[in-house]
Parts: sequence; structure tokens; C-alpha cells
Amino acid sequence: MPRNQAYVDRRKALADMAKETIATTPIIAADLPHLDVTSSELLSLSTLPPLDPSACPGFTLSSDSGASPGTAIRVLNQDTFDAALAMPSTLLGPPPANLDTRSIETHYLSRLQSAARAPTALHPAVAARVAVLNMASEKNPGGGWTRGSTAQEEALCYRSTLAASLHRRLYPIAERAGVYTHDVVVFREAMGEGHGLLVPGVEAARLPVASVLSVAGIRRPEVKGAEGPEGDGKGGKGRRPRGRLVYAAPGARDLMKDKMRLCLRMAGARGHTMLVLGALGCGAFRNPPEEVAACWLEVLSGPEFAGGWFREVWFAVYDRKNEGNFETFQQVLDGKSI
Repeated sequence: MPRNQAYVDRRKALADMAKETIATTPIIAADLPHLDVTSSELLSLSTLPPLDPSACPGFTLSSDSGASPGTAIRVLNQDTFDAALAMPSTLLGPPPANLDTRSIETHYLSRLQSAARAPTALHPAVAARVAVLNMASEKNPGGGWTRGSTAQEEALCYRSTLAASLHRRLYPIAERAGVYTHDVVVFREAMGEGHGLLVPGVEAARLPVASVLSVAGIRRPEVKGAEGPEGDGKGGKGRRPRGRLVYAAPGARDLMKDKMRLCLRMAGARGHTMLVLGALGCGAFRNPPEEVAACWLEVLSGPEFAGGWFREVWFAVYDRKNEGNFETFQQVLDGKSI
């Protein structure tokens, strides 16, 4: 089969899958009346105040009672939802068998309370639920998922109820704003596992649930080569410069850091203690990976997020095309603590 025809067929299959996901979502929602998969809120950096240090749960860098407060960072070459589903059991141990999702969250809440210096600061309904970053389109809800596109946002939409909460009235998303969805039910396997439906094999009450932070990276920013030994600063008209890339516009780096600050503030303000982030803007939006990774580390290391706000922060950088994003983020962020 010609390569172009295979590409067309793959997109059509994914577009058909999007239709199936749209049709399945209300059926699943009806079986989970305690969740509202269509509810979301638009939050902005200007209206969401900085995190209050007195509300910090005070997680420590190890289980040792004498350990200092802080948060460890890990980088994984993994799908976002797959990382989120693995995170609680990796950090807190496997849950008892035969529990539904609500009971598992209650079980993990007690584990988190034991690990926090200020357990009363934990939000009982949210603390045990992982929040994941949706590297969103600021223009179109779900990006191009109904047309068979395959970026990270689309991957989240194919597998879950996320698209039902991304309402057209919220778009375009302002530069320093994002959409927070509290209840996102995951009901498909990952693309690499065939994208099969988990239902009806798994009853609705046992389906995993996450929360999602939908924030867009900068769309196709101007870049330049870094001066010095890692880049020659020469790009030429219509060409990307060689070597390590940085933002060309003076305010672009600050804007990107504000977007990251918003992600962390949204998660902390809504009570999340476990985060799965990503290489924001490093795919189709063509932001420079080294700069993005460095910006993440700078923001995470800022005083607002010090003191152990999060049990851990993971970066799911799924680099299936071996474009180097995973290695870049691993070098800059993996093993760091804040």
C-alpha cells in the first residue's frame, strides 16, 4: 500500500474512533452519576492567586521522618495517561484487590496523609487523583482529534471523556489561561495497545479517573540559534538555525514560563498532589526543547512551589519518533528535586 494511502487510512480509522468515543462518553457518564464529565472551568494567571504557603501539605523527598520537604521529578518515555495510571501505585504501593475507583482514591488518600507533614491540608476528594497536562490547541477543542490527528491532545481525547468538557465557548484560550477538568474517565487502551475499549469488560465504577489541565504552548514561535559553542545563531531566511535553539522574541520565554506557572498553580489550587506534565509546545508548535525543559525547571524551582506541594512530578515525554525530546528532558529534569 502506498505510504500516502496508509496515512489516509490511519486518519480515517482514528476519525471513526473519535465518533465512537463521542457516542460512548454519555453512556459511561450515565453509569457514574457522582462524576460530571462535561464540567470544566476556565482559569487564568491573572485571577488565580499564587499558592498560599500555609496550605502546602509538606511532602518530603523520602519517607525518612528527618527528610527535608520537597518534590522529586522524573522523566518517562511514556504515554501521558499510561504514566498517570501507573503513578499512584508506583509512589504509594498497589491498592487492595477488588476495589472500585472511589475506594482506591480513599485508600491512597490515607497513604498521602501519612506522607505529608500537614495532612489536614490535603483535599479529601482530590489529593489522590492525578492531574495531567493536556498540551492543548488554543483554537480548537481537542485539536484535530475528530479528523484523525495524532498529537498528545488528540491521544487524550481518543482514550477518554476529555473532549466532552472542552466546550467551544471557552475558545480561543487566552495566552495565560487554561481549562481545568476535574472528572476525566479513561475508557480505552493506549494507541500502542490497539486503542481497544475497556468497557464493557471493565465495569464503569472501576474505570480510572484523572483530572486534566488544558494549556496551550506558544504556537510556532520565532527561534534563533544560541550564541556560543552550542549554536551558531545563523538560520537564513526560511530555515531553522543549526545547533541549540532559543526563543528569538524577548517576551516569548517569559510567556512560556507563565503558562507553566499556570499549570502548577491550577493543580495546587485545586488540591492535586501528583502531576504528569510534558514537553509543552515541543511537537507541532515547534518550541525549542532545551528552552522548554529549562523553563520548566526554573518555574518548578521557584519559591511558590517550594516546600513539598506535590508528592512527585512526572514528565511523560513520549518520543515515539526518536526526535530527541525525551533525551533532552531527561538530561535537564530527571532526578532533580525542588
